[in-house]
Amino acid sequence: MKKRIVIVCVSACILVAVLLYFVYSSTVRVASFPILQVQHGTISDILVETGTIQFVRTVMVKPTISGEIRHIHADVGDTVSKGDVLAVIEPDPSQSLQLSRQRARVEGARIDLSEQEISFKRKRELHERSLISSAEFDKARIEKTKANHNLNMAELELKILELKVNVEVDSNRTHDAVRILSPLNGIVVARMVETGEVVASGTSSYTGGTEMFHIGDPDRMIVKSAIGEIDAGRVRPGQEVRIRVDAYPDTLYSGHVERLAPIGVRKPGSALVTFDAEIVISNPSLDLQQGMSCDIDIVLEKNEGSLLAPASSVMEMGDYVGIATEQKETASTGSVPGKPYVVYRCTSMDPGMSKCPEEYLESTMVEIGIESTEYVEILSGIEPGAHIAADARAVHIALKSKHQ
Repeated sequence: MKKRIVIVCVSACILVAVLLYFVYSSTVRVASFPILQVQHGTISDILVETGTIQFVRTVMVKPTISGEIRHIHADVGDTVSKGDVLAVIEPDPSQSLQLSRQRARVEGARIDLSEQEISFKRKRELHERSLISSAEFDKARIEKTKANHNLNMAELELKILELKVNVEVDSNRTHDAVRILSPLNGIVVARMVETGEVVASGTSSYTGGTEMFHIGDPDRMIVKSAIGEIDAGRVRPGQEVRIRVDAYPDTLYSGHVERLAPIGVRKPGSALVTFDAEIVISNPSLDLQQGMSCDIDIVLEKNEGSLLAPASSVMEMGDYVGIATEQKETASTGSVPGKPYVVYRCTSMDPGMSKCPEEYLESTMVEIGIESTEYVEILSGIEPGAHIAADARAVHIALKSKHQ
């Protein structure tokens, strides 16, 4: 009986010891948190906006003569070269009459020159035989020179007139066809006329004349964007821009800020003031078309060789209030002249650790610079190669719950 009692007591003691061990172990077990090493890298301050693609140079094509459109050879979206025929116009009677009169003047001057050459030849023979005076011979020579000059002037005026209207004349010179030519290499972005339509000449006035085509130059394209007044002060000409077009999301285009309007614009019904920005696309392609929407990333500032930490590892000091007393006073380091932030630094000397026990994590105040969606630039507070908690907020919550 006594032996049985002894066995029961020993078993009870062992059970109590085991329970105490597990209870004690659970109370002293320390949580560990993933850590990472801060490294040097490049970080950019990005302003994200939207914009619309436009041609820098769009030329309006007007007819050089009034008349009826006989043929149209170009349509919207066509690629044209300088000098290509866009349309053919049959001139109205008054325009045709002007050309006919000039041609008649050329023919009259040619006939007059022929007569003067014959007269000069005869008088030269007579002068050589001393049958006419030198004065009469000189007069014949002057008349021939004047006739030759009149012919040259008439032909030049006809040539200028025909070039001005880009006239195409048939072999019998009985019917004129005025060609509308492309003034540059580009893309037809608009066509405002149809075959059979009567158009007015645009050569007599810059504001008059019928608009026939708009030709855009694809070699120089821009993005127009409206920058809010809050960010306008940070946008400057020359800043790098990354462009993503909605129609081609897998293609990245590059560019730079060309100019920012000095005067803001307030849209009707809106309290927001915006400034128009023009961004030149450095690598445009024929795939880009005027009016396409795009997203732009303006690189406001870019630092290379900066000390970087993931955004999740840095916590704003405002979130840290109430935790400072939980750590030793010596735990907080770093000179922070601006708005301070906090990281949790691992003080363990084991270089192979992927996690840091809670007891080795110390709060350290740091000053930050540029912030991106993924990284934060560390200006002061920790040195390169330091190990910090990957998730500062998780450490913060754990410490806060522990000390409550």
